[in-house]
Amino acid sequence: MTHGAGGPFGRRQFLLAGASAGATAVLPGLLAGCGSSGGGGEGSDVIATVNGAARDTGGISAEGLALPRGIHASFSADPRSTRTLTWFTDTGADPGSMVEYGPVTPDMDVDAVQGAPFPARADGTVEPVHGVDALTHRATAGGLDPALPVRYRVGAPGAWSSVRVLPAAPATPERFRFCHFGDSGVTAPASWVRDGVMTVQPDFVIIAGDLSYADGDQPVWDEWFQQMQPLMATVPVMASPGNHENKDANGRGYLSRTTHFEPPGARGWYSFDYGRMHFVASTGGAFAADLRLPAEILWLEQDLARAALRRAAGEIDFIVFFNHFTIWTDQEGRSPNDPLLVVLLEQILLRYGVDLVVVGHDHIYQRSHKMAYGRPAENGYVQITQGAGGKSMRGFDPISEWSASAERRYSFCEYDVEPERVTLRTWAVDDAANERAGGLELIDELSIGLRNLVFRNRAAAPPRGSAELLPDIEAIRRNTLERNRRDCPADGHTHR
Repeated sequence: MTHGAGGPFGRRQFLLAGASAGATAVLPGLLAGCGSSGGGGEGSDVIATVNGAARDTGGISAEGLALPRGIHASFSADPRSTRTLTWFTDTGADPGSMVEYGPVTPDMDVDAVQGAPFPARADGTVEPVHGVDALTHRATAGGLDPALPVRYRVGAPGAWSSVRVLPAAPATPERFRFCHFGDSGVTAPASWVRDGVMTVQPDFVIIAGDLSYADGDQPVWDEWFQQMQPLMATVPVMASPGNHENKDANGRGYLSRTTHFEPPGARGWYSFDYGRMHFVASTGGAFAADLRLPAEILWLEQDLARAALRRAAGEIDFIVFFNHFTIWTDQEGRSPNDPLLVVLLEQILLRYGVDLVVVGHDHIYQRSHKMAYGRPAENGYVQITQGAGGKSMRGFDPISEWSASAERRYSFCEYDVEPERVTLRTWAVDDAANERAGGLELIDELSIGLRNLVFRNRAAAPPRGSAELLPDIEAIRRNTLERNRRDCPADGHTHR
């Protein structure tokens, strides 16, 4: 399912319908799944009404228990049969960490979705939130029917959240859609991006770092999660950390508030499959002070080697790498590249034939041609810089030959995935888009196909060990720490 350049309705109309207060004003197609196979279905208005009523802002219940706030969904296990919910409560006493859930069936009306008994319940975990007197709760709803949306509430008896609905998995696993942006913040443009993403109804969202811009002021995280809750409580969101997450005690603020597929020993890096696409999330060295950068590099090598072998065997079609930091950029003052990532990551990404590099960091939108080492290359990767997620916009230095598109517009990216093909559409959400095209304006589009068999077989290379990968790791670590210091100086301005 795609939209024309104007989108289904205007951003201002969407806001008037209640999105900024926690509504999901119009969500057609949820009963059929959000992905490319989506379409209007009986019961979609019921789901919209239930989600539109949800306003969870914390506080204390009539029973004297802390109420949930900042509710957000993600994947930490099989994306088709599980959903993980994370939320916060503002008290040192634990009111309980549970999720109650069940399917939304076509015969359900509003009252049934909102008030019928839930057939399943799962207990979760709790830990302190970094930097504030609050708790983080996590619970996973499992055993889900992929064909049906999921109704749920989180909390505990006497302190339940509102009921919300998450979309069904795509009817055809190989066809789905996801969105991507980075560099959000607590701003009006960030809410425009949030609302724009909600209008295109993706199956999940990637946020490529620099989420809240708390920069050590931990209550800012609470503001950001409340602003993003209308999206994040109704669509799973997967994130990677950025340099501004580094300022929160080297990532403790971020890690104590998010939930992903992290393998044992990991600190912010993970991977997962969705359909026939493999996603790899990296810290890009954002938390290098924790001395785990060598372990992350070795994990990345092993993970990409396995993914390349699986692609050669026909098990998957595409490999997507996402982290916060650009490898190559034309943002003013930061061009032409991040030397650290050229040395640290680019040769790994090229060795295993990564298809898409999805990043943020630079407050612009820029897409490359297929490229390698700063030049167009048919067997290279496509880097998509989407740092126009709301915090601020910046300008450009002269545009490089590897660049295929460059825009200074608040925007987000939508990826329509089907067997052997990915189509990117980039949507502007600023006032110009609203005036010209009813809320969303298409400003870039690209379609890429499956790599040929010769390339796929060549990229299925054996993983390298530490002696080959890490001979200069101490120098790289020092350079990473210096980059992080420059990108997050005490005065809050970037001097790189």
